This record gives sequence, structure tokens and C-alpha cells, in this order.
Amino acid sequence: MNFVQRLPRVPRVHGRHDYVLRRCAGRRVLHIGCVDSGILAERFARGELMHQRLDGVAAELWGVDVDAAGIAFLRSHGVPNLAVADAATVGSTPELAGRAFDVIVASELVEHLSNPGLFLDSVQALMAPGRTELVISVPNAFKYGTLVGLVRGHELVHPDHNAYFSYYTLTNLLGKHGLEVVDGAMYQFLLPDVPPSRSPRGWLRRLRPRWRGLPERTVGRILLRLSPFFGDGILVTVRRPAA
Repeated sequence: MNFVQRLPRVPRVHGRHDYVLRRCAGRRVLHIGCVDSGILAERFARGELMHQRLDGVAAELWGVDVDAAGIAFLRSHGVPNLAVADAATVGSTPELAGRAFDVIVASELVEHLSNPGLFLDSVQALMAPGRTELVISVPNAFKYGTLVGLVRGHELVHPDHNAYFSYYTLTNLLGKHGLEVVDGAMYQFLLPDVPPSRSPRGWLRRLRPRWRGLPERTVGRILLRLSPFFGDGILVTVRRPAA
């Protein structure tokens, strides 16, 4: 058995939103996991919610989420075409019956699921073979920030995550459920800027956090020059094979 898996050449892109928006522009889109639970109100107020950004580019947009309170919040703020649904059974959601979608977005969703295979089987009921694209993003198991954290004795992970994925394990799982990869990329977030200060000693306050994060940034730059697979996350677009 061969335990060495050859990785493809993929680009490294900034963040995940631009990649997803490009694939959804002018198309009929279903957004699964459209509620950012816990930070929904803040992101909505700032216009930073992915569902808001999708609404600005899609020809038609539907959103589903298991968070009923979050769906109610969006409805109360005038967002149409929403349904409460579990990702594991999304293919049988009554509100989506008979609807055709060009793109289905499942961004930062799969790692939250107890059984991602159930989702991958169910969502295919909403995918036209050879046409509908499923765009998935997940955090990268080997991102350099996680590796640095382990050296310091802690694990940088969302408390609701149930699984880690690498590029190979994600695409391997998708293939086992009959989906073929048509595009892939690694995404990377930029480090935030240090806010300016007008204080005479402001330059010291600006330098302090920069020096504090210098070793991690240096390691990160070196690793990312070596390979995009040390990036923050993975982006994959798949389809059901044409009959």
C-alpha cells in the first residue's frame, strides 16, 4: 500500500470569499450554512456575512441552516428564500423541491458535521449531473498557525469542529461519494494591521505586537514559499459526473 500521495499544483488565494463569489456570479445559488452562529448580528450589521455578499452577485439565492433562530433573524431583516434544514438531510428540504441550482456553497461547514458522508449523499439530490457545482471550503489541518500552536502546547481550533481535513483527505472523501474535482485552491488570510497611534510613544506600541508575532510570521512566510498546502484553508469545487 502506498502511503505517499502526490498533491496537485493548486494556486494560493487570499481568503475564501472572492473564490466563492467568482464561481457564483450571475448564477442560481444555494448557500448551505448561511447563518454565522454566534457572530451573526455583528457580521450582518457590518455587511460581512457571506450570504449578504452572495446576494450581491447571484442571479438567484437561497439559504438554509439548522440554526432556526439565525434563520428567523435573517428573515426579520428582510432576507428572502430561507429554510431551516439539517445538512445531513438537505436534499429532502421541502422548500427546495423542484428547484434547479447552478452552484451549491458549503463554506466552512463540513468540519462541523458529525457525519459528512450523509451530507455529501443528500446534497446530490439537488445537483444536476455534469452541471451543478458544489463549492466546499474547510480549514487546513496543516496550516502553519496550527503547527506553531502545537509547539507552544495549545491547539488553535474552533470549539465546534469535529474533524480536520487535508487536501488529500477532503478530495478522497468527495471521490468516495461519487463527486469529481473540477477545481481546487488553498486560501490564506493576511495578518491584521496594527492600528496607528498619534502618541509620542505610539511607535513603541505599534512595534510591540509586530515583534511578538515576528517568529510565527517568519515561519509562515518560509512554509508558504515552500508549499501552498501550509495555507489556512482548502477550496474545492466538485460535480456529479455526467450520466
